[in-house]
Amino acid sequence: ESIAESGSIFVRNLAYTIGEEELTQHFAVFGPLADVTMPVDKESRKTKGFATVTFVLPEHAVTAYTELDGTVFHGRMLHLLPAKTKSSPDKEEDEDKNFKDKKKDKQKASAGQSHNWNTLFLGQNAVVDVIASKYNLSKQEVLTGSAVAVRLALAETQMVSDTRQFLENNGVSLDAFNQPPEVRSKTVILVKNLPAKTTAAEIKDIFCKFGELGRVVLPPTGVTAIVEFLEPSEAKKSFLSLAYTRFKNLPLYLEWAPDNTFSDKENKKNTDAP
Repeated sequence: ESIAESGSIFVRNLAYTIGEEELTQHFAVFGPLADVTMPVDKESRKTKGFATVTFVLPEHAVTAYTELDGTVFHGRMLHLLPAKTKSSPDKEEDEDKNFKDKKKDKQKASAGQSHNWNTLFLGQNAVVDVIASKYNLSKQEVLTGSAVAVRLALAETQMVSDTRQFLENNGVSLDAFNQPPEVRSKTVILVKNLPAKTTAAEIKDIFCKFGELGRVVLPPTGVTAIVEFLEPSEAKKSFLSLAYTRFKNLPLYLEWAPDNTFSDKENKKNTDAP
């Protein structure tokens, strides 16, 4: 597929010192970008010297290709090629999938889009789990009685308050969640819909398979976590791989966090707050 059709460019011979943000700025002068992927070597923690840049409008990609191919960037001559695009699944294969599988595929494909969820929202199941755990009751005992709605509402209000306080104490900027974010982070992920009693260590074990982690913040309620990667490409890989997959008995709801989630934006290697 040509660049004029896909809007995607494969960039070779990049200097290993270049980061994704710098490459983004270099190409963004030609038009808005839909995606930039720059793989990182797991051993050396350096970029691999190539990247894929996708423009929102293919004509901007063509202009960038014309202007930048063969030019010198950070002491190296750029070699630009049409990027290979993922082919659509065969229709026959798609028809073999049941409704549940198709729905899951659709959810995973749209996982990177903005969601309407309140980033501090706590589902009723999670509230019930936490109450039951806190007072050593069964779910049935929590859900019986004439004041169930009031009990749950009060518990949820308290949990939201506790969660906000905990996040603030761990360097999370609450102002980032007071309005829809204009810019989403490329390295920080909100992990929601976690079962009660989930620990930071469990979350770390799930995400560390995809790359090196920075901060992992999980409030005591254990139902919403913040996971920070050191490299955007590894964060993206984990997001696409884990969105809507099951953790224990619940699907993981992932959302890219606001760009200014942390008061201190400098990522901190391998720290977590349980």
